[in-house]
Amino acid sequence: MPYSVFFTLLAFFVKCYIFIKKIFTLAVLNMNRLYRNIKCIVLTSVFCLVFVSQVAALGEVKIAGARQSGMGFSSIGLVSVYSAYNNQAAGAFLEHPGVGLYYAPVFIGEGVSNISGVVAVPVKKAGTFGFSVNYFGYSLYNEKKFGISYAIKLAKYLSIGMQLDYLNAKISGYGSKNYATFELGFFSKPIDELAIALHVYNPLKLYVDKNTGEKIPSVLRLGITYEARKKFFISTQIDKDFTQKGVVFRAGVEYTLKDLISFRAGVASSPVTGSFGIGVSIRQGVTIDAAFSYMSTLGFQPHFGFIYELKKKTKVGGTTSKKKSKKK
Repeated sequence: MPYSVFFTLLAFFVKCYIFIKKIFTLAVLNMNRLYRNIKCIVLTSVFCLVFVSQVAALGEVKIAGARQSGMGFSSIGLVSVYSAYNNQAAGAFLEHPGVGLYYAPVFIGEGVSNISGVVAVPVKKAGTFGFSVNYFGYSLYNEKKFGISYAIKLAKYLSIGMQLDYLNAKISGYGSKNYATFELGFFSKPIDELAIALHVYNPLKLYVDKNTGEKIPSVLRLGITYEARKKFFISTQIDKDFTQKGVVFRAGVEYTLKDLISFRAGVASSPVTGSFGIGVSIRQGVTIDAAFSYMSTLGFQPHFGFIYELKKKTKVGGTTSKKKSKKK
């Protein structure tokens, strides 16, 4: 009899152990699922608080280019392939067609990215045509922007540019919004060393949703660039977002060594930002850029860029250009 009681109790405890183990396993699985859900919720909340609340509307102005990022995010006064995205009017001063790719992870390791692709094609005496695309966000929240631009010189030292924008914002589980706007740019080079740029994003203050009163930000930007000495470049810019108080100041410098490598640094206000970068011309028409920034709201962020311009080959060391300068 005692043996039967013992085995009965043993069987009971075994069943209890199996039952408790199943409950514990289910609890662990549920905790993992809960952790993933909380992680997604927290990431989405932080993402929205940092970005959407700062602009008070969807469709904020973003820049493209690691060179620009390394110079305090000053962009509208720089002539490059990325002008087709940052300030279309500056693209009228491009001499060669080219493409540019820009990638900047925002929350490193979380899949949040800012990615842009740009194509600019100058046509002799007909202006510069451009196409750009931008993706910002991750699977749960993202914004996309598609732009078609055109720029033309009104005079030898003055140009105007315009871009039509189609924008899409998607929040997982809540659907998406589609809207359109445009932007205008002006660019002037009264002397070779000096450039003055003006750019307006969404000048008509178009709505995202009239029922909620949500508007696309209207942003005015003014920039000045100056080549203080040969190979030493200074860029300054002021941004005014009419959906927010105050203005943003940006400034950056660039020093180029033997037309092969460039060193950059910059600062910006509101939020306080510091950045530095480097650019390397690895072959004729091919440039790779990298930059690193620290923003008070985002922390540390890397930026990477690639540019390919369709140029005619010249002799190594700039021999061709030297001969031209002697003739002058």
